Amino acid sequence: RHADVERALQRAERDVQEAAELAGRLARRCDELRSTLLALDEQGNALRAAAAERQTDIANARAALAEAEAEQERAREQRAAWQVEQAQVHARVQVAADREHRLVEELRAASERLDSLGAELGGLSAGDAELAEQTAAWQTDLDARLAALSDGEQRLADAERSVATTDAALTEAEHALDRARHEGTAVADELHHAELRYTELSGRRTAIRERLEAEWRRPLDEMVAAAEPLELDDDALRAETEGLRQQIEELGAVNVLAIEEHDETVKRLEFLTAQRDDLTAAKTALTQAIREIDATAREMFLQTFVQVRDHFRQIFMTLFGGGECDLRLENPEAPLDCDIEIHASPRGKRTQRIHLLSSGERALVALSLLFGIFLTKPSPFCLLDEVDAPLDDANIGRFVRMLTEFKKKTQFIVITHNPRTTTEAADAVYGVTMQEPGVSSLVSVRMKGAPVDDTAPGEPAETAATA
Repeated sequence: RHADVERALQRAERDVQEAAELAGRLARRCDELRSTLLALDEQGNALRAAAAERQTDIANARAALAEAEAEQERAREQRAAWQVEQAQVHARVQVAADREHRLVEELRAASERLDSLGAELGGLSAGDAELAEQTAAWQTDLDARLAALSDGEQRLADAERSVATTDAALTEAEHALDRARHEGTAVADELHHAELRYTELSGRRTAIRERLEAEWRRPLDEMVAAAEPLELDDDALRAETEGLRQQIEELGAVNVLAIEEHDETVKRLEFLTAQRDDLTAAKTALTQAIREIDATAREMFLQTFVQVRDHFRQIFMTLFGGGECDLRLENPEAPLDCDIEIHASPRGKRTQRIHLLSSGERALVALSLLFGIFLTKPSPFCLLDEVDAPLDDANIGRFVRMLTEFKKKTQFIVITHNPRTTTEAADAVYGVTMQEPGVSSLVSVRMKGAPVDDTAPGEPAETAATA
């Protein structure tokens, strides 16, 4: 790889050297071109005039070509060949136009193709002359082909009349052929029905013959030869035969596969019995598992319920400064399906249900239950929305002390309008102010530690305290 890289580097150096030499030659060539620029301008004007004349000639040629195309459209039989010729003419015209375009571009750029421009202009003039000659030849050929086309159309009209006459005769012959075919089809249908009837009768005869030979185990011809004529009436024989047939039918069909079907039924019965035993065992196991799960859930629920009940009483005594409270199961026999009743009796009141308490007392009871649950199973955060609204100053003090105690393990987000809760329990306060009419801004204040936001506080409409 190193040798390849060195060879590539040597080639690149040679290329750079050659490029430098070429750049020098190009610079010298550029100086020469600058010296001939004035002469090129004069020649360019002459070439533009010649190009304008060529455009006129090309326009005339295009008009002649359009006329030729219109005439070629009327030639139906040689349409494909004329389209090819039209494409060739268009290509030649396009080549001439491209050459003129390249000529104009080269004149503008004043490049080193000045010497070839004269040759190309000469070739273009020769091409234009050749194009004019070809156009005249094509016009002559077109006139001859139009004459041939007129003659061909006359012959085509005569041929069409002959074809119409032939079509009429052919239609009449086809009608006659259809009638003959219908008659042949009817005869074939009758023959087919007769063949079917013959086949049916032959089959019945063969079946009767085989049945008789199978029942009597003797050839039919031998039985017919050995049959003795009876002097009984045919009707009596038919009646006796019908009676015997009815007796045979009353016996019913004989099932020769009864033994195999009995064996299969026994096997099926054994399989279903085994399946039923498996389902019974699975049902018993599932019932046992349900009983064990219910017992475990009942035990865990009762343990948790007792813990929450004790913690609820503890928190209730702290918040109310006394009184009695209790959590009771509506149906102790079914603790997992019954409701839980909350009984609370603040100090100086009888024990009663929570819905009979005032709004402030119900709020404290709810907080007692919430904090009792937190003591049983702490939560990482808790959101409280206006829980201190119905509380008086004394109860707010107890609520703040409880928040301060529990915020060591749980982060509280409290939405409140009470400034006491905000200032005493919060570590950070977030509020919305309106410093200008219709323009709200967020204000955050760190109550302890470094400030969160240096924005000047306004009049808070509502604050969120984070403990």
